[in-house]
Amino acid sequence: MLGVAGLLFIAGTARAQGPVGYGDWQLHLPTNRPLRLADAGDRLYVATENAFYFLDKKQSTTQVLSRRDGLNDVKVAALAHDSVSKQTVVVYANTNIDVLRPNGSVRNLNDVLRKSIQGKKEVYRVSISGTKAYISTSFGIVVLNLTKLEISDTYSNIGPGGTVAAVYDVTVAGNTIVAATSAGLLRASLTANLLDYRSWVLDQQPLPPGPATPNVYRVLATFAGQIYAGVDNPGLSLYKFIPGAAGALGRWQQVPDTYTLQFRTLRANVAGLYITDDNYGVRRLDRNGVVTTIVPPRPGTFTTDAVRSRDGSHYVANYAVGLQWVRAGQPTEVFEANGPESSNSFGLLADARSNKVNVFTGGYSERYLPFGRRAGFYEYEGGQWTNVTSLKLPATDFPNPINVSRGTRTPDGTLYVGSFGGGLLEWKGPGQFRQFTSTAASAPGSPILPYASAGNDRVSDVTSDAEGNVYVVNPHGAPNTSGLYAFTPSANTWRTIPWVPNFENLDRITLDDQGIVWATVARKPNNPSISTQTEGGLFAIDPKPTATERPRFFSTASGLPDNQLYEVVKDRRGAIWVATIKGVAVFNDPSGAFGANAAFTLPYVRRGEGKDFPVLFTEAVRTMAVDGADRKWFGTDNGLWLFSPDADEALLHFTKENSPLPSNRIVDVKVNDKTGEVWVATDAGVVAYRGSATITEGDPKCTAVFPNPVRPDFAGTVGITGLANNGLVKITDVAGHLVYATKANGGAVTWDLTTPDGQRVRSGVYLVLSSDADGKNGCISKIAVLSK
Repeated sequence: MLGVAGLLFIAGTARAQGPVGYGDWQLHLPTNRPLRLADAGDRLYVATENAFYFLDKKQSTTQVLSRRDGLNDVKVAALAHDSVSKQTVVVYANTNIDVLRPNGSVRNLNDVLRKSIQGKKEVYRVSISGTKAYISTSFGIVVLNLTKLEISDTYSNIGPGGTVAAVYDVTVAGNTIVAATSAGLLRASLTANLLDYRSWVLDQQPLPPGPATPNVYRVLATFAGQIYAGVDNPGLSLYKFIPGAAGALGRWQQVPDTYTLQFRTLRANVAGLYITDDNYGVRRLDRNGVVTTIVPPRPGTFTTDAVRSRDGSHYVANYAVGLQWVRAGQPTEVFEANGPESSNSFGLLADARSNKVNVFTGGYSERYLPFGRRAGFYEYEGGQWTNVTSLKLPATDFPNPINVSRGTRTPDGTLYVGSFGGGLLEWKGPGQFRQFTSTAASAPGSPILPYASAGNDRVSDVTSDAEGNVYVVNPHGAPNTSGLYAFTPSANTWRTIPWVPNFENLDRITLDDQGIVWATVARKPNNPSISTQTEGGLFAIDPKPTATERPRFFSTASGLPDNQLYEVVKDRRGAIWVATIKGVAVFNDPSGAFGANAAFTLPYVRRGEGKDFPVLFTEAVRTMAVDGADRKWFGTDNGLWLFSPDADEALLHFTKENSPLPSNRIVDVKVNDKTGEVWVATDAGVVAYRGSATITEGDPKCTAVFPNPVRPDFAGTVGITGLANNGLVKITDVAGHLVYATKANGGAVTWDLTTPDGQRVRSGVYLVLSSDADGKNGCISKIAVLSK
């Protein structure tokens, strides 16, 4: 089952998210900025900029929906609920269609998605009339038969002379269908051949006074048998259509008291016609023509949609405020989302000591152009998100540096955040910070970036060692000056690592077990006037002041598959791995980094997919991480891969087609060794996969078993953590009969509740016996399995 991401609670209260099962996913997409609503009785479906979820009205909780729940795509563009068939139509931005059925199943209709169409394929709205759903698109009207669950027609080229007209909204009144299009308002009889453009009548000048431009018609609705159109210009008012005598076109009449700058939605129900707009929030027009304000606007915000529930209350989507619940005689209550503020994700930090995960919003482009974002960062702890942004904190509590990119934590828990243009931020909490730039010194006479010009305080990466020293990379581009620094917080002093060519243009950094700094050279020279600058490669650097070894440079001549590198990491055995534009490479003996024959090697796949070829040699591997079992996670433009410790076998390959990943482009991946969670940043947001490998710090305790007890309907995997790292594990019944034996992945093991012959174990108590390879550090866990 998919984990609940973003539980919503009324009046700003929030609850921590519970853990998901091993091998399962948890979405961490922002559920703010709602755009579309669909009331399905006990559920309210909400489409936001980045997520799709439903609100359980009785429980006042929500669940984010994804492919794990049967959906077939991401980024919902339009939705509508049919109260007769109890079905909800979900239309995605790419024109894929899901129908959520009352029995919980999902019917996918991908005919339009698969169809080749010239020009844009955009979705604007979906409206329901009778047994049909009319989907308004950039190329016409798609008609969905809700009884047969099939696409029955597509009306394209219905503009004047058979031209393509973008359709923004559709409504039906009796035997008449009306479309608000880029060509103007088009009307036709439902009994006519709607595939023929000649069946559609164009209202050339329906709106006095003055000439009307075609694109002002955006929203339509039918209320009390009459058609209403929201017109943004001229008049900026609501109009209703007054049918003419037999054979006449009829006329449009302005509706008093409906002025606005921009209409968002029109919705008709038994209580009236609901008008959502930018000026007045939500208003209702009743059958007598009286306009009443239901939800007043909030200054500086705008309302995107509103629905009336069966109990007479109203749910309102406000783009900035969120989802509001309005009840007569009671204060308006707002649902606060427990999630990141936006889907911006550039860098990740998963710290096992503090059990905190940070998402840094970024950043810079592939070729090091700053994004210009001041979006702060987000922190996840104990199932709860904290947004450290200018929207949540005043400038006195948070300086809001530009382009926050990556971070590290020192052993005392202090967070250091590098920003590509704002230097280094030392963060201990709101109001407890220091910002180091070329002009803001940590102490008199010791600025962090002494050679950077104003506006070039660019920190591309930062890391720390066990003593709490912080290493900073500043690709400033100043000739003959180093961009690699070490900061000692305890002494409040900075030290510059002596310069060699290319030290002014470093990019990524890590430390090995010998304290050697491994730093990549940026893929693009940042100062073309420096003749010694090269593109890519990496250095091994002894940072000690007493170092005698000159920094060693590695390139394709030293075994790299390419000089364009994206990340450098250390694995559990101390080997150094690099992610490149042509796969990966490994340096297996860092202690010999300065030897005459030091070189990287290419790992080859020995089993399964890709056998006898270098690992992912056709892929740009943009990020990588190592889990508690020393397995390698690789992020590419084609999804997320898990390889064995030596990368000689691909174990898993996740894409948006077979998992809840919101995008196949992986921006960063990091592993929380305490929980085994694999955190994945994509260009469309962040998700977490609960992996089966952890690291046990200190003596094994065998205390964490999840779930325990195991309920009769549980069909997932049980996980036991806190074991001796990479130890031997045996599971027996209370009589001592062996049920399962394996080796721990780091400090964890998972069990699918089956015996060696594949049968599910019976109800009872089972013992987990574990020890290290020497038979020491043993401990015992108990698992209770319940039967039906």
